[in-house]
Amino acid sequence: QVVPMAGKIREDLKIPHMGWNALSVKQGKLLEDVDGQYVYFVHSFFAEGCEDSLAAVTEYDIPITAAVEQSNIFGCQFHPEKSGNVGLSILQKFAQL
Repeated sequence: QVVPMAGKIREDLKIPHMGWNALSVKQGKLLEDVDGQYVYFVHSFFAEGCEDSLAAVTEYDIPITAAVEQSNIFGCQFHPEKSGNVGLSILQKFAQL
């Protein structure tokens, strides 16, 4: 389920969340080499209840779903195309699948 960040994070934090955050990789084919790397986010919502497909999280006051992966379905909350070399490596892996 997709939920708004408003009411879930501290009131002093800006929404939309815009900026570079580190990935904490849990599992998956696309992100196995980018644990701890920074990627670029622009978002006001995030996914909850996707533990079975959770590939990565980031922190913005609370753990935020950063990526999901299940079978041949991949999704990310961040913008790989704006995430420099890290994003490029993710997109290259995706293209090779």
